[in-house]
Amino acid sequence: MPPAPAKPNRGDARVALVAAGRKLFAEQGYDATTTRQIAAEAAVSHALLRYHFSSKAGLRDAVDDDVLGSFTNAVASAREEGIEDGALAEVGRATALLFGADQERRRYLRRVLIDGDDRAAALLARLVSGAEREVERLLPQPSALPPEHRRWAAYQTLFLILGPLLLEPALHAVLGSDPFAPETLAQRSNANQRLLQHGLFA
Repeated sequence: MPPAPAKPNRGDARVALVAAGRKLFAEQGYDATTTRQIAAEAAVSHALLRYHFSSKAGLRDAVDDDVLGSFTNAVASAREEGIEDGALAEVGRATALLFGADQERRRYLRRVLIDGDDRAAALLARLVSGAEREVERLLPQPSALPPEHRRWAAYQTLFLILGPLLLEPALHAVLGSDPFAPETLAQRSNANQRLLQHGLFA
């Protein structure tokens, strides 16, 4: 008789539950996904979901933290490639690593933002806050930018990043190829950097 498969430890179970929640929330939406479906997808007991996250809302918070926290890891990876800390190219490469390498995280962000509920507003607010920090870090003289321009700088940067993510299915059809394929993503990232540095009609 073959031995029974080993049960995941609690740390592994937590990682599996976050991954399962991210996948099912992206596919079905938050409201339509049950905690029992998530536990089944993660191949762990339903009690472990309650143990780690208390509720479905707690798991959703953990998924948001996982998705948004991935940017820090992507920045670290960009620096490992030798891209200068604080350079626009660093942020461009980090963004490419984050969104280009992980279709599931793109699908999750797209689903949350398109659903347009309070969670979408909260997630967008966190994205804007992060973009504001990056803009402040990259501007050589933040005070030289007029207040009305500084207000929109983070949003404009996010529009360049989130636009292709939100439009990915239609963009794939229009381009006739994967808009997040490495070569296409690199070309778009370089074009965005040029746009941000020099302006389109300057």
